[in-house]
Amino acid sequence: MSCCGEQAPVKTQGACCGSDAAGAGAHSGDSTWFRVAISLALAGQGMVFGLGYNNALRAGEAPAYGSTAYWSIHGALFLSVVVVGLLLGAPLARNTWRALRVGRITVESLFVLSAVGALAGSAVSSLAGEGAVYYEVVAVVLCVYTVGKRVGDRGRAEVERAALDTSEAFDRARVISAEGGSRMLRAAQVAPDAIVEVRPGEAVAVDGVVIGGGGYVEETSITGEPRPVAKERGDAVLAGSWAVDGVLTVKVTAAFGQRVFDGILASVRSASAVPSALEAQAQRLVAWFVPFVATVAALTFLGWYFLSSEPWWRALFNAMAVLLVACPCALGLATPIAVWSGLQRLLRYGYVARSGRLIDGLSAANTVVFDKTGTLSEARPAVVREEWTADTSVDRDWVLRAIAAVEERAGDHPVARSLLAYVGPREPLPVENFRLVPGAGVQGDLEGRRIRVGDRAFALATTRMNAVETRDRAGSVTVSVDGAEAVSFAIAERFRTGLAEAGRRLRGLGLRVCVLTGDPRPPQGLPEDWEVRSGLLPEAKARFVDNAHARGESVLYVGDGINDAGAMARASGSIAMGSAASLTRASADAVFLGDDFASLPDAVALARRVRSRLRGNLIFAVQYNVAGMALAAAGILHPVVAALLMVGSSALVSLRAVRSVRDESHAERPRPAFPASPRLQRRVTS
Repeated sequence: MSCCGEQAPVKTQGACCGSDAAGAGAHSGDSTWFRVAISLALAGQGMVFGLGYNNALRAGEAPAYGSTAYWSIHGALFLSVVVVGLLLGAPLARNTWRALRVGRITVESLFVLSAVGALAGSAVSSLAGEGAVYYEVVAVVLCVYTVGKRVGDRGRAEVERAALDTSEAFDRARVISAEGGSRMLRAAQVAPDAIVEVRPGEAVAVDGVVIGGGGYVEETSITGEPRPVAKERGDAVLAGSWAVDGVLTVKVTAAFGQRVFDGILASVRSASAVPSALEAQAQRLVAWFVPFVATVAALTFLGWYFLSSEPWWRALFNAMAVLLVACPCALGLATPIAVWSGLQRLLRYGYVARSGRLIDGLSAANTVVFDKTGTLSEARPAVVREEWTADTSVDRDWVLRAIAAVEERAGDHPVARSLLAYVGPREPLPVENFRLVPGAGVQGDLEGRRIRVGDRAFALATTRMNAVETRDRAGSVTVSVDGAEAVSFAIAERFRTGLAEAGRRLRGLGLRVCVLTGDPRPPQGLPEDWEVRSGLLPEAKARFVDNAHARGESVLYVGDGINDAGAMARASGSIAMGSAASLTRASADAVFLGDDFASLPDAVALARRVRSRLRGNLIFAVQYNVAGMALAAAGILHPVVAALLMVGSSALVSLRAVRSVRDESHAERPRPAFPASPRLQRRVTS
């Protein structure tokens, strides 16, 4: 069947019949890694031959200048740089040129400066027949830049892919024509005032108002309401929700692109391009360090050229040594080594990070915002209380068996799942005349008796309550036998363990704790000193984060629903639950696989220590490079020594970064974030 048919997989407009763009992106990624592999091989060979030549030069055993062996070695090293430049150099040159055209100095400028310095210094050595060569530095710089750029692009591509997949799930609507027929259209083709029909189990693809039919709608991922909401004539429905048990006729009120759902996706996509605070800090450092390096190199050349009797190539040689010792390898290692070592330790707490942005978000946070439903509480509501009628004449075990029998026939209804989980497996009873009443409940005949399970009015009479009364009794399920009430169940959220301890320790770290929920009812059972705001739509959650940032706060957001994705993307740091929607996981900095938030304060303390050591590493790396540049400018630093200084700087930075994670205080002990379950262990390691 054509993919554009009614039963085809849902695709966004312009992407029907395949995902060529995604495939092209995958092929492009494969090509990049292939080029990096070739470049690394050439860089490795260059390091071997370059080190051999430089050692022979120091021992006085190098090939004579002008000999065939001399030009063969130098020519091969130069050719390897040319090949690597052709394979990897274009994006670096292009990005540098674009930034310079608008007057911006970026980290690309430092990479270009170092690569040019290494290449020019080596070329001068080769042509003059004096001094060491270090062509391999150019290849290493290009490889480091390309790998870092590719990892960043991959993270942004994952967010875009998750947004696309989420959009596709809510991209088809069954539009009713004036003649009474229907046809499936993409959401972008549905105009305001169009009439759309949504059948049980289908996704709601439009924002609109119910004008006919009725039933329960599950809109947890959009509004945060933990239970299905009964929808009747006049009620609003939102794209991103799901019809549960009834047929809804909906009049569209918002055009494509103006749905609440579209705002969430746009927020996630725009925020994914915003650099983290650590990246912004590195950019600020580069903004002054690059001009400083270039100025020192220029002054070195001018000083040696005009103030000394050395030949011109010696002046150029020393200037290039300044650029070499200022190679960004040390600065580049200072951040990733500390960050990824910290992420490895955070994994022990159950936080599987997507990027180093998690360290930044955890360490800088002074406000923690939790979503409620599915985050602080379990993803599905559960029965928390039962009340039996004292004068019931039926056996309780029989009633529970009857409940299990009719709810098994109700399908994947959230209330049915809650009741089945509560009553447990029981011997089935034969059900006759089963009927599901959308938005009300289910009924059936068992052994000559009629049982009804649903809202109180449905269970005790043939008429339904009005919408207001139904909402007032939300969370209560009544069971009747032959019209007489037998038992009622209270269905509510169950909060996760460790919240009180987590809140106490987070406040001890100086963090403010807030709860934002779309549930219109204020939650019960949370610590009294937590700030709680209920009835919030997705844009209100995102606005809360923006306002907090405007006040100078740094927000760590923990959520699970699509309605949290926009706010999470704007937060300084974000964590998604393991059961979260795919878009939420993609827009978050980490996925939490545990159930006990008592580990969150430990994670914050660890991140703060890593960030503190990271700042020390950056200062150390800059001071180290400045000292080396001063020696190079004075002509004291031989190129071989400059290369050794560069390697030594990288080694010291790496050692300090690893120690920042290992130096845990005795009081801070890793807390088990998840049980010793083989399934969860597999999820962590994967």
